[in-house]
Amino acid sequence: MRKTDAADAIKTILGETLSTRRYKHSALVPDGTARKSGAVFVCWSKDLLRAAQGVVMTSQEAVLDADGASHWTPNVFRYGTYERRGVKFGTIRGHVEKNLKAITTFVVDVDYPAGAKPDYADFDSSCFIIRQGGALFEPTYILSTPHGYQAYYVMEAPVWIRRSADGRYPALASAKHVSQAIRAAVAARNPYTDTGANDFGFFRLPSSDTLVEVDEDARPPFAALQAWSMAVGEKQQGAPAKLVSDQVHTQWFETLTQAQVPCAQGSGYGRNNTLLTLCLAQYASGVSEAEAFDYADQWSSFQRQPLRDSEVRAIVRSAYSERYQGADMSYVRELCERYVPGTVIKSGAQVWSHFRKPRAQRQYSHQQEWAQDLLRLSERSTDRVLGHARFTYLQLQQTLGISRQSLVRLLNALAKRAQLSIRRVRGRNGGVYLATARMIAQYVQAEKGTALRGPERPGTQVKPVQLTLQIVGIFDGVMRHIKWSQSPIHISS
Repeated sequence: MRKTDAADAIKTILGETLSTRRYKHSALVPDGTARKSGAVFVCWSKDLLRAAQGVVMTSQEAVLDADGASHWTPNVFRYGTYERRGVKFGTIRGHVEKNLKAITTFVVDVDYPAGAKPDYADFDSSCFIIRQGGALFEPTYILSTPHGYQAYYVMEAPVWIRRSADGRYPALASAKHVSQAIRAAVAARNPYTDTGANDFGFFRLPSSDTLVEVDEDARPPFAALQAWSMAVGEKQQGAPAKLVSDQVHTQWFETLTQAQVPCAQGSGYGRNNTLLTLCLAQYASGVSEAEAFDYADQWSSFQRQPLRDSEVRAIVRSAYSERYQGADMSYVRELCERYVPGTVIKSGAQVWSHFRKPRAQRQYSHQQEWAQDLLRLSERSTDRVLGHARFTYLQLQQTLGISRQSLVRLLNALAKRAQLSIRRVRGRNGGVYLATARMIAQYVQAEKGTALRGPERPGTQVKPVQLTLQIVGIFDGVMRHIKWSQSPIHISS
């Protein structure tokens, strides 16, 4: 993606929740608007994030200028501060849920084991598309991470967080319910979904290197997400209680239980965080808090550098505070690589394998198969305008059985390989106009009265088109009567 695409994504995510200009030394021209309060937290690496080392930023301009930053809080907090200030970074404070000012986006993280991440061309991004009843929610952005992909569901308007008279945060509670429902829906389609991550914490910052998919038309209203999540909750009522996952009966839990873990010494991967991860696994697996404390006390006593009793109690209380849903698998991976290398990492009671099924046995095709279908569909179409087959986006989505995101990505790939001429026309008679090199050649020859062969019959077998489109000048003459879009295809960016 272009750098401007990533900048637009950051602006869209932040929306009107954060000031546009820096408070001091801004390079932007003043626009006369009042300055907004609020802050986001930005970090430059995973290790710095673990150690809570970062920068508090109070404007979109500052975030856009954060070259090399890797993580941020896409949802804005009321304020941010530092526990300690360093030369470049400080120990950040204030990124807690009750300090949230507004929620603009929900993020889902799909995190594969080391070496198992598929290329994006092979990744089935349809796992991020939520279809239940009449509801259809698609991510606005998809980002690539070192071990997987993150989907950003940006709402059309922010949800403002306010405390009620009785001290509760009703909007926050409702947003958390929506976040958990989205993650559960994605996890049902992709077992590598991280359901235990903080709902409104740190995620990958959009950049030209990480941004792989854009659909800015996918901006659901919060009311629709809220109604959908409530409907999902009603269906689940009365059903037997179901664990997030059984993280206790896993090899990584057993090996970390037996591991000797030293003090973190600023790395963020020491005794405290290891014990918190193990306690979170027990919380997700339905172990009582009293049993978890007994386990934690024994684990600490077993260490060569045991924790104080007060630290053990605080860790168990934190794990059972209902702020988390389970152990973060990216954390588990880091801990295992440091202290028990070679451990098989799995999120629950079974190991998941990613493999390609025969097409007849799976619901969603990959791009190469969709491309073959689209080429055949274009060649066989009888609704033609100036040699181009005319479709609507909805027709193509329904015929190919793919999402709008996947369709746009497919058309971009075919245009880049010069396998299709693609034109987009707006208005009442508009749509997507597609033509292969064969179709254009037939049209030009027919216009000259020297067609080499008759019209194709529906059902005729079409051989794969390998010709490179040389269509410069073809759209002169009669083709100029249609106002073709200047861009070959609309890329939502």
